[in-house]
Amino acid sequence: MSYRVEFHLSALAQLEGLPDEAFDALVKRAADLVDAPWDAEVLYLEEPEFRHTLFGDFGVMAFHVDQCAELIRIFNVTWVD
Repeated sequence: MSYRVEFHLSALAQLEGLPDEAFDALVKRAADLVDAPWDAEVLYLEEPEFRHTLFGDFGVMAFHVDQCAELIRIFNVTWVD
């Protein structure tokens, strides 16, 4: 099963100014999650569908896995300058 990836509007806004190398790392990590969405840390113990993961050494992205819709929705991107 392959998942689709969507960025929430708030996550898209957080990408402003993201360096190219960091953006490439984020895209690569998101592409990896398409085939393995559970390969990330649980964000909330009582809601394991909420996860977060590093993208390279550049930052963290938080996302929600909707197993029924086969959708990964990235809702937060935090990166360092």
